[in-house]
Formats: sequence, structure tokens, C-alpha cells
Amino acid sequence: MKLKRILYTAAFATMGLSFNSCSDYLDVSKELSQNLDKEQVFSNWNYMKQWYGAIYATMPNYSETGLDVTNNPNYTNVWALYSGELVCAHPNPLSVATSTFTPNSTGSYNRWWRCYQAIRQAMIFLENCPESIGDPGDRTGNYIPPEEMRRYKADVIYLLAYNYFQLFELYGPTPIIEEIADPAVSVDYARASVDEMVNHIDSLLAQLIEGDYSDALPDTYILSTDPTTGNTYDYTNMLRPTKATAMALRARLWVYAASPLFNGGYAEALQLTNKDGKRLFPDYDASKWQTAKQHLKTLLDFTAANGMKLYQAYKTVEEDGETVTVPDPDQSIYWLFQDLNEEIIWANPNNDYTSNTYRMEPRTAPFSVGYYNNIGGNVGPYQEFVDLFFTKNGLTIEEDPEYNEAGFTDFKNPCSRSGHVDKHIFNMYVNREPRFYADVTYQGKSWHIQPTGFPDYGAYFAVDEKSAYKGTDTYARAGYLLYKFNHRNMTTNSGTGYVKSWTRPWMYFRLADFYLYYAEVCNEIDPSDPNIITYLDMVRERAGIPGYRELQDKGIKTNVIGNQDAQREAIYRERKIEMFGEGNYYFDIRRWMRAGWTIDESGREIRNNDDKLLLRRGMDINRVTVSKWKSTANKEATEFVDEYGDGTYYNRIVVDQFPWRKAMLLYPIPYDEMQKSQLTVQNPLW
Repeated sequence: MKLKRILYTAAFATMGLSFNSCSDYLDVSKELSQNLDKEQVFSNWNYMKQWYGAIYATMPNYSETGLDVTNNPNYTNVWALYSGELVCAHPNPLSVATSTFTPNSTGSYNRWWRCYQAIRQAMIFLENCPESIGDPGDRTGNYIPPEEMRRYKADVIYLLAYNYFQLFELYGPTPIIEEIADPAVSVDYARASVDEMVNHIDSLLAQLIEGDYSDALPDTYILSTDPTTGNTYDYTNMLRPTKATAMALRARLWVYAASPLFNGGYAEALQLTNKDGKRLFPDYDASKWQTAKQHLKTLLDFTAANGMKLYQAYKTVEEDGETVTVPDPDQSIYWLFQDLNEEIIWANPNNDYTSNTYRMEPRTAPFSVGYYNNIGGNVGPYQEFVDLFFTKNGLTIEEDPEYNEAGFTDFKNPCSRSGHVDKHIFNMYVNREPRFYADVTYQGKSWHIQPTGFPDYGAYFAVDEKSAYKGTDTYARAGYLLYKFNHRNMTTNSGTGYVKSWTRPWMYFRLADFYLYYAEVCNEIDPSDPNIITYLDMVRERAGIPGYRELQDKGIKTNVIGNQDAQREAIYRERKIEMFGEGNYYFDIRRWMRAGWTIDESGREIRNNDDKLLLRRGMDINRVTVSKWKSTANKEATEFVDEYGDGTYYNRIVVDQFPWRKAMLLYPIPYDEMQKSQLTVQNPLW
């Protein structure tokens, strides 16, 4: 893998991403200020590109799940906190996640006005941009030829569709704006229906896939393929959509449209009407699953034809006296998130994993690592998500007879560069699947590079340990930190030969996501469809665990294949694990009508929509343990006498309680927006 030194941060230089540099006229309410009219803006290469670049302002930054969800909340992954997927120990984001919100308190997390601002900017762009700008003989770089201008127009059509989709996935159907209204004049719009909104977004994407602009976008990020040196990618234009991107958004749109939340499963929504009596949510329509399948199949055929596939790393091993090359699940899972590769359909170079100071890298590293000037990690999963990961045998912890939480084991950390054998690891964390080790830092896990002077370092989060509570933003609230996305050769430690910073793409769309969509859709149509297990198993096998076909053939798990309910549960669980922390979970559990799940005090999982408190658990970090950090010399203890169970650190306790109301299946339209409109109706139960 080559180090991409500055490519990601420079990727948008040609797009005018300095949104604030001309904010006066880029603000939709002031676009003609600074004595500029539309003709001047769209006849000038620099002004036009800045207008174009401003439309990207609503692109999410789901890499941020820490303090900046409150400091700089626009389009961060606050949804991982709201849904109880991740916890940030800092009191500000913690209070956001565990507090009840209302239409009057949605604050910065609503998308309403920002998306409509971007929609208006896009509409003005499409109405006013010329076929070309400048003189073909201009040697100063200020000439935009017709083919390049078509690419800009196609980009903006996609961004128009994507902003409508962002509104749809959060609020359900919202108004469709048909004309460019003067913001100084009072305008009012009623909400479209689900079907109208889906069809409107689809019609925009159809222009890019099979319509007038079907030749305007490149097929994928891949610029060239070479079996010896590998693929080359278009880093400079990473965030600009491709044809595959448009197909992926279209497929996701129809998966949403077919899902229970938007397809007859939300009883209260079926009663919602505009003030003129128009229904907004449709009755169940099974044909929408067929439409979703059609668009997913188109995407998967297209990506395969263009050299795209699940990213797979390999290693050489000795077998029967011969050197053979075999898949390396750990490196596959790890490198997938470190560089552009053949699995990525759409990615953002602008993310919080772009430096090693004060961003998400230190926010997910144990305080005791000491790499980040005493900045401590505070973002991690709750116990419910630790328990979701499979064992190495591809089974749940409840069904694997080899899984036993009693006691401790010396266990090799597969993420350690040196292959470190960690001492005295609680058996809950032993012999789990590769994604668990790639995603989670748990009690006793060594770091990928051991801190200078501590070759036997381990991350310990109990009250008496090295990485215990050091302040409001430097501890693992549930006893775990998020390890996924971290670069394993990066440190500001005094050791030499290590990478000091690493920028990486943040993925919006990747193939594994759509393989699982395809399995889900096929299962809803025909549970005997072999594609269900084929695509589900491709994701599992890349992750290094047996597929369901293998488990059935060996007689280990024979109750899944062909059973619609069992396959549905298997697909849902696989999505939660595979897409963990990537910004999907909040929206998936809502479209499935599974939001509100919790574990009761007896350990029974509850999935209903009653108003209640959702419980989230973790290890008991306020309990004392015995570990390598106990001695005064900070050397490894010669004996471990840790206990587990009630009254110890290694005990599941309720850490946080989340408010839940069925109304939260859809986000409330902000109170201020409701006050401005005589036509807009609020979402159900708000």
C-alpha cells in the first residue's frame, strides 16, 4: 500500500471547498450580494466553481462520533450516539445521546434547512450554467469546455438527488421544490407523498444512468487496472459522483422505499395526511422489493464488469511443505478502510481520521498509549455490540458450544504488528471473529505498536488501571474503545520508522453494504433464492468466518437456509456487524421497524415500539482489578488474581439509559420550520 500523503486533503482543491471564502453570495439568501448577478457568477470560472463547491456542504462526516458532534455538529455521526451503537464519554455528546429530543430541541442535528439550501443552490446552478465558460484559446486555465461542464451538471444533478435522499431517510417524505423561489418572498410547500418523493429522486438519478447525462460521469474511481501493479484510482475527484455512485444511491433509495417504515409497516404514518387530506405514506406494495432487486442487480452487474469486488488481502503460508497464498481476513478488514480500493463506490476525503492530534484517532486510543500528548480515547461500543460479534466459528456467543466466559487465557492479538501474546485476557474476548479484533479495544488488549518502555503493554480501563478515568473526556465509559479505522503503523511516540499521520477515505457506499442489501431484498421476495446465501456468505467469508452454506453442509447450523425469518435475522445481524460504526445502523433499524430494541434485566432481547428506556450495558469500570499496571514499577504482575461475575469488573452492568418513543422512528420536523409553514404537517406522534 502506498502512503497517500496529501492527496485526500488536496482532493477538493479544484472544487472550491473553501465555502466561507465567498459566503455572502453563496448563502442562498444573499447570492446576488457583492454586486454580483447570476450572469456574472456563471460566466466566471472561479465564481462558478465556488458555487458548485458549496453544494457539497451537506456531505456527511460520519467519521466524527466524539466531541465535535456538539462542537461542530453539521452532518456528523450523532446518529451512532442517538441509537446506542457507540458511546462518547465526554459529557456534552453523552447528554445529547441520552436526552429526550422534541421538535423544539432538534437543534443543529436537523437537516431541513441545510438540505433545502443545497437543493436551491443546485437548481440555480442547473438553470444558469452555460455549455462552456471562457475562450478555447485561453491558456490561463479559465476555460471550461463543454464536456467538462456536462460533468459538472451531472455532479449537481446527483447532489440534488442526494440532498432529497438525506431528507427522506431522516424525516420521510418532505416537500419537492419545483421552482426557484425568491427567498425574500414568503413561500410555502406541502409535503410530497412517499411515492412522489421516491419517484422524484429516481427520476433525477435516471438522467445519470440511462438518460441525457448517462455519458457524463466516469464509471468508477478506477482509472486503470494492472494485474502486476494493481489498480490506480482517481484520488483528486474522490467525492465527485460516478455512474456507480448514482446506481448505488438509486438502489439504496428503493431498498428504503420497500422497507417496512416506508412501505405500510408504520400504522401511525398510514394515518398521516396533508391538510388537504392527501395521504403521505402508502399501503404495503410487494412490487417495491422487485424494483429494489432490479436496481441492485444492475449495480452489482455494473461494478463487477468494471473490476469492482470485495477488497481481499492475502498472505503466504506453509502447507504440506509448500508455500501457498491464502486470504488474510485481518488485513482485508484493516486495509479496506485505509486507502481507496476496488470495494469503494463513493468516499469522502474530508473526515476526522486525517491527523493524529485531537481528532478521532486519539479519541479512540487508550489514554495510557501516550501517543497523543495525554489525549485519551472516549469513543467506544456498548456491551450489546460486543456481544453481537460472532465467534471464530461463525456462530453467536449463545449458540457456539466452544464459547465460555469463565476465566482467562493468554491470547495472541491479531492486530499487533509484533504478534504480541496478551496475558490474562477474559475469555469473553478470546476466539472471536476477525472483525471483533479489528473493531474493538477491550480490557488487556495490546496496542498495534507497544508504547516505548512497555513491551507488554495492555489497555486496562478499570478504576485502578492505567487507562482508567482521567477526566471527562479520557475514559472508556463502557469498558471498550472503538478500534475500527485506526491506522496500525501510526504513532507520535518517540520510536522511529513509524508513520506520523495517515489520511484515509471515509466510505459512504461500499460493495459489502450492497451485497447485504441484495441478500435482504431477495429474501423478502423469495426465501429459496440461492442469491441470499451467496451474497451473505461472500461477506462472511471475506471476514474470515464460515458461511451459512458451510455451516449447514457440516451439520453445525441447519436452520437458516430457506427459512425466511431466520435468514432475515442473519442478514440484519450481519449488517450490524459488517457496517458497525459507519453511519448505517440508526437508519437501518428504523427502516426495519426494529428501533427501540434493548435487553431486559433477565437478558431477554425486546424488540417492540412501546415507550420505554433503552438499556445499554458495559463492563463495571468502577471495580478494582489486578493487572500488569498494579506494581509501583509499572511492570507486569507475576500473578493475576482477577475474578469475574457479580461485583467484579468483568460483569455486564447497565451503563446508560436512553429515552425511546415510537415517534422517534422518524425525526421531527423542526418547530421553527413548522411555524413558517401553513401547509407542512408534523411527523406521526410528535
